[in-house]
Amino acid sequence: MNKQLIYIVEDDDGIREVYEGALGDDYDVRLFYNGAQFFTAFKQTTPDIIILDLMLPDMDGYEILQNIRSVDQQVPIIIVSAKSDEISYVKGLNKGADDYIKKPFSVLELLACVKANLRRANLHVSSSGGFFVDSNLYKVFYNDKDLGLTLKEFMLLKSLIANVGVTVTREALFKEAWKEDFMCETRTLDMHIASLRDKIKKAGGADCIVTVRGVGYRYENK
Repeated sequence: MNKQLIYIVEDDDGIREVYEGALGDDYDVRLFYNGAQFFTAFKQTTPDIIILDLMLPDMDGYEILQNIRSVDQQVPIIIVSAKSDEISYVKGLNKGADDYIKKPFSVLELLACVKANLRRANLHVSSSGGFFVDSNLYKVFYNDKDLGLTLKEFMLLKSLIANVGVTVTREALFKEAWKEDFMCETRTLDMHIASLRDKIKKAGGADCIVTVRGVGYRYENK
């Protein structure tokens, strides 16, 4: 059985060793020192998941992320960075990252995050209020326009649309997108919902995701 392929862009030798030790036995791990090396390989083969540092010698990690998302909306991308401020965190999610891990990180946190994202990536078609959900392609279209969602955003919107008019609790949304073995900070869900709203608005859609304070979110067919 072929191992799932992980591309890791990281220039710190010490952290590279941690990745190899934590992931090398169970996955096919390919390490790259910079963006140029990564894109040479990425043009040849798309990995199952990407782990990306932000501070790299040749190009900014956000630039790499944006270039990936311009050609591939589905491959899960995890940012692992020493940048722990909220602006960096939000910027990463807005540019298409599925998760954000702060350095220093624990091996257990890394493994849980990788497994959760791979599981969601390895999962039929529904429509509501102008939205068309294609679960085979992991895409949501609004009036035939691809919203360009990340995997986490797709799972959240799919869950909300499937429960039209019903409030979905924060806990249920977390479980749907991240599964029970990966707990995120509370703001992670809010940031993903904010990104969803922004993408829907840019596509010409109405504000159809309603916040139910202290409970969760509800999709309304407007």
